[in-house]
Amino acid sequence: MPRHQRNTRSSRAFTIAREYGERCRMINATQIRVGNILRIDGGIFRVMTVQHITPGKGNAQVQADLRNLKTGNKNNMRFRPAETVERVDAEEREMTFLYQDGSTYHFMDTETCEQHELAAELLEDMRLYLKPDSTIIMLICDGEALSIRLPLKMRFTVTECDPPSKGSAGALKNALVDTGAHFKVPLFIKPGDVVVINTESGDYVEKG
Repeated sequence: MPRHQRNTRSSRAFTIAREYGERCRMINATQIRVGNILRIDGGIFRVMTVQHITPGKGNAQVQADLRNLKTGNKNNMRFRPAETVERVDAEEREMTFLYQDGSTYHFMDTETCEQHELAAELLEDMRLYLKPDSTIIMLICDGEALSIRLPLKMRFTVTECDPPSKGSAGALKNALVDTGAHFKVPLFIKPGDVVVINTESGDYVEKG
């Protein structure tokens, strides 16, 4: 067989294998990461925490805290390292947070103006970072909103805190911001200041 035909066939086989793998989206339990969306026994779950357990006796396990994105219920599951699970490749869309109506949060697609809703229990602590007109990424599967992803850093206005003071380097104090959330900020911060917060850790980054 001519060399160029062998290369073409190999390339085609690689493409088919890659596309098959993308459609299956099956991963080993050891590849589960926080934030992954998984489909298990027909349910859709978001991974909250992951822990790899290696007991002194017995087999290693992967333990994960999952939240059912349909019901809001939390589940603790254990997997064998070689066990496979289906990771859902959710569509990502840029959304603007509009408003909160009781326990329901309303968002609008920045391109299509289509609106989506999410319940407070599905947002968990992320709702503390939401304020009107803030931009987030929404995860959508089969046309249904599953969850959101926040920008890594967001700016907030301090509404309440102790007066500025001097203290030891690195000392922090509590501050209330315009979303109603509390964060630790340096002692020199005063009401009215804008602060930048890391949304993954909740830590103060800088004065904004």
